[in-house]
Amino acid sequence: MERRVKHMETVCRDTTHSVDGSSARTGFPPMLYVDDKHRLIMCSMPKVGCSNGKRLLYALTGNVDMKKFHNFGPDKKVFAYKRYLPRLSQYSPFGAKLRLETYLKVIVVRHPLERLVSAYRGKLEGKSSTITREAIYIAKWFETNPTPGMLTGKEGVSFQAFIDYLITLDPNKAYNPHWESYIRLCDPCQIHYDVIARLESQGTDLNMMLKLIGMDDKLTYPQGDLPASSSAVWKKYFTEISRSDIRKIWQHYELDARLFNFTLDWY
Repeated sequence: MERRVKHMETVCRDTTHSVDGSSARTGFPPMLYVDDKHRLIMCSMPKVGCSNGKRLLYALTGNVDMKKFHNFGPDKKVFAYKRYLPRLSQYSPFGAKLRLETYLKVIVVRHPLERLVSAYRGKLEGKSSTITREAIYIAKWFETNPTPGMLTGKEGVSFQAFIDYLITLDPNKAYNPHWESYIRLCDPCQIHYDVIARLESQGTDLNMMLKLIGMDDKLTYPQGDLPASSSAVWKKYFTEISRSDIRKIWQHYELDARLFNFTLDWY
């Protein structure tokens, strides 16, 4: 963990990148949730185990049973309950600054391209497409031969069309949060996280976090580290994508990758 944090801070010092993804009130990203009781700030992003992360926060803040938090509700209920979690952006500038200086700050990350595949599978693939407006737009402008179902949002779009769409996005403007960058959603170089949990080792990493806040005797995060086979699943999606397109899409997430030491050495 110390190596992860040191690496992130080194990249932050070496970059002059700045972002404008902040809230109007305090300048802090919207994904930062606060647990005042345990002096904890966690950035919970879409498609990085955010539902389970919120379940854990609900348990810590007393909104759900600590012994049963990992089985709490379907994702829709988990999403609805986030109104009970205060965000850092809701505090006064002084209150937010004080918490940043004194609370344990945690972020959970995964390989940026793996996260894209997760977003595609969960939101745009097949008949499970749930982001209708963007699915229709992608079908209309990026599918070679869109079906009537695609053009009406009743069917999902191809992964190639999704990648083609992402390549055209302006990195200086906000994206859909499911494929927005870590820089905009969690701003690591401003927040300076103390714990960097990786999705493939989240059980180990988040249980370490619980120990740091003195809650390891009351809560245990399920040891559900990702199996090696999960890596093969997302990489398979990119076998049909040209190396040129992979390099183009990588440019959108290169700083995210550098901050958390993810590479393209597999392709």
